Amino acid sequence: MLYNFFEKNKFLSVYAPLIVYWLILFTATTLPAKQVPKTGINDKIEHLLGYFLLTFLLSNVLFFQNKNKILKRFPISIALLIAAFYGIVDELHQLFIPGRLCDFYDWTADVTGALAAGILYFLIKKYFQSRSLSGQKTNLEN
Repeated sequence: MLYNFFEKNKFLSVYAPLIVYWLILFTATTLPAKQVPKTGINDKIEHLLGYFLLTFLLSNVLFFQNKNKILKRFPISIALLIAAFYGIVDELHQLFIPGRLCDFYDWTADVTGALAAGILYFLIKKYFQSRSLSGQKTNLEN
């Protein structure tokens, strides 16, 4: 049921959230240090949460796209690689932003958040797949 909703409303429910979020993330990491809004959350937790959401949304996009079978078959692994690479690029790009710096520990927080998202996405995917299979068995038995 949820799968069908995502399939039928793919742009608004799958692609648009990733596009909007990634633009927000890029904008936030491009702001000079003095302009970054204070959240009251530890910097490393911000990185973890930021890349958690990026990886979760990216996994969803890769899973629901239908143009590339490899991306569809391994959405979590590929999303993790993309997020880790983007984290490196993002940290390096901050060398050119006033008051920002390239920090290995920020990147490790990024990757930790990405891994946590990958695990959660995997568990959610397995849960819905098992429900779908058990529903099919029930329908076949009737």
